[in-house]
Amino acid sequence: MSCENNESKQLKMYHNWEDYNLDEDLVRGIYNMGFETPSHIQKVAIKPIIDGKDIRAQAQSGTGKTGAFAIGSLQCVDRNLPCTQVLVIVSTREIAAQNASRFKEISMYMGINVCLLSGGSSVSQDINNLNINPHVVVGTPGRVDQMIQQNHLKTDKIKLFVIDEADEMLQSGFQEQVKSIFKSLNRNSVQIAMFSATYEEEELRVSEEVLKDPVVIDLRQDNQTLAGIQQFYINLGKDESPRKDDYSVKCSTLVDLLKNYSFGQTVIFVTSKIKANFVYNGLMQHEIPCELISSDLTQSQRVEVLDRFRSGANRILISSGLLSRGVDIQNLSVVFCLDVPSEDKKSTYIHRIGRSGRYGKKGFAINILHEHEFLNLTKIEKFYNTKIVQLAHYHLEQFKLNKE
Repeated sequence: MSCENNESKQLKMYHNWEDYNLDEDLVRGIYNMGFETPSHIQKVAIKPIIDGKDIRAQAQSGTGKTGAFAIGSLQCVDRNLPCTQVLVIVSTREIAAQNASRFKEISMYMGINVCLLSGGSSVSQDINNLNINPHVVVGTPGRVDQMIQQNHLKTDKIKLFVIDEADEMLQSGFQEQVKSIFKSLNRNSVQIAMFSATYEEEELRVSEEVLKDPVVIDLRQDNQTLAGIQQFYINLGKDESPRKDDYSVKCSTLVDLLKNYSFGQTVIFVTSKIKANFVYNGLMQHEIPCELISSDLTQSQRVEVLDRFRSGANRILISSGLLSRGVDIQNLSVVFCLDVPSEDKKSTYIHRIGRSGRYGKKGFAINILHEHEFLNLTKIEKFYNTKIVQLAHYHLEQFKLNKE
């Protein structure tokens, strides 16, 4: 494990909540959530946040990163000061809603106001929520920046700025909005905390420009990046289609597996909405119940789809990417990947299969690919020092899947 700051000093680990000298009401909320002891990332990341240090933390999805920055942030809030003191930005509406809910749950005994700002919601309602001067604001960059520019979100008292899924937030799609938000803050008094499961070279470069003397926590060397997730591939052979994009064979292979085995909660990842619709129609034609989540759905429709999946009312979910980051589905058993990310987007693979195997549970990832796609898969395998093996019948027996 690498848990070191810029001076390469070993960070102290705190194994019990009582060791942090946390607010009593905060501790009540933590125990009420069922968190008996800190997770690995929480043992090393909470204290630097409380101490006011900039931080860049990297750890596998599902290891408790949200809890780490939520607990650290809440300890820093002055409950007697009616103003926004903590700002958290994330890449999607779903993650924003999830993180805001986590803040509310942990702070339930503290009397702290938490406000969610995200696209797709009512602007007038957001303004009303900001008028009560929430202590914590969680949101997506576009809506947060809009509220700042319109002077509805006051930033002069913000002392902690948290960037979740930082590798995504520092890429070109969000970079201008994040820069605009950053410029509105008082850098002399604002602490910055970045959290992600992965960082590419460009995001690391940007973080080095932004962070001041940061504490760097990197748990990848603990082999946690893919720990607990068994990875397999199915080789469909040569793709004879003109565009080398034959999804019909992939879909029929997927149908065979889903008809013959009971995988439990399952997510199927593809790279586009067109492909997602193709797979959805293919499964429905074979009377395999499933649902599709994509950016074409309204925010309320997305929430309903996720709620049905989390509750088990729907067991198969097809995603064109919305679920590949941050969204917490604790009972997810299997992830199917029907294509491989390009080399410059290899972290997408980690985020996808990281939906399974969360919180110490076993997870399974099955890649259904044509021959020409294995070059990128091999590069991913080498880069993350992991092993992806060919799926065999005995692996399915190991899954304890029963014929229906």
